Amino acid sequence: MKKQILSLTWLLAAASMAEAATVRAYVQPETARPNQIVSYVITVQDGQLDGIPELRLPLQIGQNTAVSTSTQLQITNGVRTTSLRLTWGLAASEPGEFVIPAQALRVDGQTLTTNEVKLTVEQGGGAVGADADDPNQPILQIELSRKEIYQGEVMPVICSLYVPRQTQLRRLGLIDIEKSDFAIARFPQQSEQTITVIDGVSYVVLTFRSTLSSLRTGELKVGPATMEILVEVPMEGAQQRGNMFPPGFPQGFFGVPTEPRKITVKSQEVTLKVLPLPAEGKPANFSGAVGDFSLSATATPTDLTVGDPIAVELEVSGAGNFDALTPPALTSLDGWKSYPAKRYNIEGQLDQNQVPTLERRVGYSQVFIPEAVHSSLPPFETSFFSPTKKQYVTLRTEAIPLTMKPAPAPAQTEAASGAVSQPVEAPPLVTPPQPDITDIVINPPSASKWLSPTGVLLVKSSAFWTVQAVPVGLVFLASVLAVLRRRKEARLAGRAGELRAAWNAFEPTTSSDTEFLRGAAQFIHTAQNGTPVKDADLQAILNRYQTANFSGVSSAPLSTEERSRMLAALGDLFRRALSKVSVLLFLGALVSGALQAQTPTTTSPDAVYQEAVAEMAKGNFTRAQYLAESLTKKNPPHLSSEVLQMIGHARYRQEDLGRAVLWYQRAQLLDPWSPELRQNLFHLDERLRFLTFGYDSPLTEWSLWLKPNQWIILAASGFWLVLLSIAWRIWAGRRSLGWAVAVSMVGFTLAVPATALAAVRPLGAERVRDISLVIMPDVRAFTAATVTAGTVMDLPPGSEVRILERRGAWCYVEIPAQPQTLRGWVEAGTITPLWIWDENLVP
Repeated sequence: MKKQILSLTWLLAAASMAEAATVRAYVQPETARPNQIVSYVITVQDGQLDGIPELRLPLQIGQNTAVSTSTQLQITNGVRTTSLRLTWGLAASEPGEFVIPAQALRVDGQTLTTNEVKLTVEQGGGAVGADADDPNQPILQIELSRKEIYQGEVMPVICSLYVPRQTQLRRLGLIDIEKSDFAIARFPQQSEQTITVIDGVSYVVLTFRSTLSSLRTGELKVGPATMEILVEVPMEGAQQRGNMFPPGFPQGFFGVPTEPRKITVKSQEVTLKVLPLPAEGKPANFSGAVGDFSLSATATPTDLTVGDPIAVELEVSGAGNFDALTPPALTSLDGWKSYPAKRYNIEGQLDQNQVPTLERRVGYSQVFIPEAVHSSLPPFETSFFSPTKKQYVTLRTEAIPLTMKPAPAPAQTEAASGAVSQPVEAPPLVTPPQPDITDIVINPPSASKWLSPTGVLLVKSSAFWTVQAVPVGLVFLASVLAVLRRRKEARLAGRAGELRAAWNAFEPTTSSDTEFLRGAAQFIHTAQNGTPVKDADLQAILNRYQTANFSGVSSAPLSTEERSRMLAALGDLFRRALSKVSVLLFLGALVSGALQAQTPTTTSPDAVYQEAVAEMAKGNFTRAQYLAESLTKKNPPHLSSEVLQMIGHARYRQEDLGRAVLWYQRAQLLDPWSPELRQNLFHLDERLRFLTFGYDSPLTEWSLWLKPNQWIILAASGFWLVLLSIAWRIWAGRRSLGWAVAVSMVGFTLAVPATALAAVRPLGAERVRDISLVIMPDVRAFTAATVTAGTVMDLPPGSEVRILERRGAWCYVEIPAQPQTLRGWVEAGTITPLWIWDENLVP
């Protein structure tokens, strides 16, 4: 009986063990190149395999190696678990996506089937300019874990470098990928090393891991990725000495001379579909964070009095775009005074040499002061979009219970008469409120003031100097006229002047006979000056005058011939004058038509700007950024401070703070005194503490108050006042000495400072030449062009550097540190030029 019970127990245990057996299949890696050997693995857990199965494979996939087996035993909490691992080497003959079907296995007398496995085979890249048939060339390949993500979602990206084992690798550079459409964390130099075989060639695989997120939606291309590497190659003429060794043998270690050679490997492009975030269900406090997070909150103390501060610690953990997270907000601020939250990484400072991960923990420290009695601290909440659930999620903490007492009442003064008055303490000094800017100011104007497509200094314009010749000409003309007037006054002075004045008053060509005789008689009397007329001709004129005016006999009328000659002369004069007026009107019409032809009639830039303003108001920051940047990419570009500020607003709202500073700095070049722009840069400086180059002297800073042409016009106006007052002083003499001196002093006051400031003001091209800004976080300057070298200093996003030398993927820069500038090497992909358009456009 006992034997039957034991047999039955053993059968039940065996049956339960058979039912508990599981099988699973997977391929490693999931993405490969043609003819690359990958591992196809089947694991059998808690079961006994009854034989090695025959694999069923697609036609394009072949089995390259025999099966290898391994057994693993594990005991957890007293429970024994065994697993059997079967591994085959497979290789695909062509690119494509293949499905390895389910395999049937006999385990403990039962037939179990594995899951299907997907293998992606892509055509990888190679060395730039290298021979495609050379098996010794390294290969670079991009691998994405998914083909479809949401905008703002963070996804791992892998770059694998395949180096033939016979190739001697001397030094690795940094991986560089085009970042116009993506925010890609820097690839660290740490890598995972494995070995694989492709087309019979053994490769050492160096795997570099990073993360990326998309800045816009659509079908986008990731890559190509490039990488500079330094390898050792045999010197010319040295190959023959190495023929004694078998092919593929590392001959460089046995006497074959080699030399270093720098090559650049380039990967393939990978298509990634980026989906826009849905508009439905978007919370009002959504800041653009995409991922899966959890939220917790603690507060101390919980036993307090009204007016005592409460320190709150908030923790956000999970995987996703932590850069777009904003501090969780209190659901109700009624009766609470809050202070800005301080953000920090719970794991400590991020090391840029470590592999970036999706999993992170971020903390926020915030202080609240109760202004009334509360029984609990209200919940905190934050919103994000979950790509796994494909919907918006709002996390909310539990309310934190509090034990709170009311504030003590102030002591009352004694009302009884005769009571001894107590000394009254002076009220505490009240300090003025300090600025606490927590966000940017967005107030775009309704219209944009477009920058002129050409910028020409007035001092280089011939028309400007032609106009400036006018006051000089007026001074010269005034001097000539003054000399002539004084000579005329000298001629008219005394007796001779009296005679000249009388002769000038006599006009015989335009007078009638009667007027002629009267004028002649008056001139004769003036010339004789009271002495008797002795000349017969003169006496005859006087007699004729007396006869014509006092005898009643009129002068003979003019003849018809004389009148015709006079009318013809007058007609010719009229026609000549009229022809001159017609020519001037015709030239004026031509000039007006030319100016109208040069006036642009298109209003498309204004329409695009208005649309960008509307999208910004709706919260569509990516769309507003795209519209504004499209204006800057036209030929010629449509630039204005308003458009550049719009792009900076959109970048800030997307937590791209480095590029926000970049676009704000570009806008400040066009409008340095915009109060909103200066406040936004002050806020970003308080948040990032970026570095900028200062001014050589206060005079240089003052010279930037106005544009160069404005200083030149102001100086020219002052010189005009001086020269015009001098001209008037020369012309009018001492009669206007007082106000002429006053105008001259005003002119000197304008001209001298304006000329000095225009002379010291740096030209726009000099202010932006070789200046670049750091746009990526966690950027560091090194002492050499490699991340393994010593460090110079950290460069916060938005910091300015001056490029001194370019060398591949690195730039040798000058850093505006204090008390003196420093120099170091930074990666070229982490900085962007301050001005990317024509330097002459900078005022």
